[in-house]
Amino acid sequence: MSEDTLDEHYVELVSSVSHANGVFRVTLGQQVEASTSRPVTRLYIPANQLQAMLRGIADGANEIREKLQSQAEDAASDDTEPAEDAKDMAAKKPAAKKPAAKK
Repeated sequence: MSEDTLDEHYVELVSSVSHANGVFRVTLGQQVEASTSRPVTRLYIPANQLQAMLRGIADGANEIREKLQSQAEDAASDDTEPAEDAKDMAAKKPAAKKPAAKK
């Protein structure tokens, strides 16, 4: 196994957070059943780095959200363009003449 390989863990929730001696201990877990979870891994974060780490996670999540929204908007505009073209074409067609009323 390569030394460059990182351990990967699937986590769904924060099980607990504690602080001692200038270090935050964040236990991450998985949902086992409706009301129970099991711990998967623990992060040790120096207190002076916690804010920067949380900001980095939030910024990354916002960037992903913005990209997904942009992709969804692009897909929606691609879907509506032909319909808009059809509306434009219909608007450019001369209106059909109504039959003259009989006298």
